Amino acid sequence: MIENWVDFAVNVIGGATAFLCLFDGTRRLCAFGVHRKAVLMTVLAAGICALYGAFAYWKYTDLKATLSVSQRKAAATRPPPNWGKGLSPEKKEVLSLARARQAFMESGTLASYVDRGGETRTFAPTQEDLMRRERVVAYYSRTEYAARSSLAEALLWLIMGLVAILFGFTMSFEKLPPTAEPDAPGGARLSS
Repeated sequence: MIENWVDFAVNVIGGATAFLCLFDGTRRLCAFGVHRKAVLMTVLAAGICALYGAFAYWKYTDLKATLSVSQRKAAATRPPPNWGKGLSPEKKEVLSLARARQAFMESGTLASYVDRGGETRTFAPTQEDLMRRERVVAYYSRTEYAARSSLAEALLWLIMGLVAILFGFTMSFEKLPPTAEPDAPGGARLSS
């Protein structure tokens, strides 16, 4: 899905230019030997391809790190033995319920909580809790998809650069056009 047409157009034009310059620079280097223009064209185009690929890979690692922090394991389902000492039963229930709700939001597991009477009950999510959990799962899904897309983009830049170099090398063996022969005096061409 294209979100910004200007970014898309700039990336397409920049990528196509880098691909063509890398191809032609490699072709010129292999066909005519090392000279300044071919080396400059090849190095700049390879640098642009590497920059695009490195940025896509950096985005992938950043999104994966975000996901790993976000999807950490839920808090332990059973509170420590001395948890809530000195708290009123109402306060203990509220804190225990909040802890169970947080565990549900993070991991989707139904944790237990301690009610006012001291009994252990299983957390029963409300409709609002379920909608919040849906949003969390949707966020994880979109972020995972964006991370995979960024990795695919980084690999695409690597493959595209290698293909441009390979095509340039292959096309350097193409038969060169004949060079123009100098004219002999009187307009006649020299034949060999």
